[in-house]
Amino acid sequence: MRLRLTIFLFTLQTVSESCIPTQQVETTTSTTTTTTTTTTTTTTTPSTTTTTVLTEPPFPCTTCPKVYDTACQGFGIPSLIDWCPQAAEVGVNYFLGLVAALPFLPADSCSTTIVCPPGTTPRVNLFGSSIPAPTPATLAYCRQTGPDAGTWFTGVPPFEIELTSLTCQSVVSG
Repeated sequence: MRLRLTIFLFTLQTVSESCIPTQQVETTTSTTTTTTTTTTTTTTTPSTTTTTVLTEPPFPCTTCPKVYDTACQGFGIPSLIDWCPQAAEVGVNYFLGLVAALPFLPADSCSTTIVCPPGTTPRVNLFGSSIPAPTPATLAYCRQTGPDAGTWFTGVPPFEIELTSLTCQSVVSG
């Protein structure tokens, strides 16, 4: 107990005798006058508008016309209820010849598979009547030669259905 008391007193004495460094402070008086000038600068920066135009890939077919409805004008045209996206917006690609994933198609065919964007549903036009098409992907193909050259079909041979056009129609109008 005596040792603890000795250590405590020794520490207290050391702290009390130690010098705390201070900084000399000199008092000075000064007068400052401030003048403020405001300058307004107007900078005009020309704005650049970038317009992105979607384009379709090259059309490889010779005998067959494009099957996606060319009357489609894009979102909200002609109205917010009755519209269909353009072929470039859907990403329509046409293929010529055999497609490895679709071995049942005729070798001389032009084909496309349509996957409609959200908010739209695939529809096929059969002799003037628009009916729902298979989802999520709709296959259409056209023979380049033979008696049915230039005619588009959907389905699989021999259960194929002739169609005049294919479109992704807004869900509200469909």
